Amino acid sequence: MEGKIALQLKATLENVTNLRPVGEDFRWYLKMKCGNCGEISEKWQYIRLMDSVALKGGRGSASMVQ
Repeated sequence: MEGKIALQLKATLENVTNLRPVGEDFRWYLKMKCGNCGEISEKWQYIRLMDSVALKGGRGSASMVQ
């Protein structure tokens, strides 16, 4: 039997280079906050470690670019 566990985490993630769960197919559900106006998104967005988006200028990749 598989269950769901919720964890609420609040953090300032400046200069963080590695934040990983155990396992490859894990989804982080997040609400984003605008760094300019402070508005918090109404809908949850998810990212997965398995997903990869190229960064502009050929500087590598990230799991989420917004």
